[in-house]
Amino acid sequence: MMNKLRQHGLEVISARNTAMLEAVADLPPIVISDLFGVSASSAHRWARFAQDSWTDYLAACSNDDDGDS
Repeated sequence: MMNKLRQHGLEVISARNTAMLEAVADLPPIVISDLFGVSASSAHRWARFAQDSWTDYLAACSNDDDGDS
């Protein structure tokens, strides 16, 4: 399956990472653990990663808005 997806220009790891980030934004880590078959600690790491990314992003946007005034 992975080879067929790659033949059509679809990177599997990128799709998996995107799906994981989208899922942890909407669901608790324990649910992610069950759905994706990953450990609870891995699901919690993904959730922290997603949260940290948004926190950093929003802070950067806020700083950009302050500089434009």
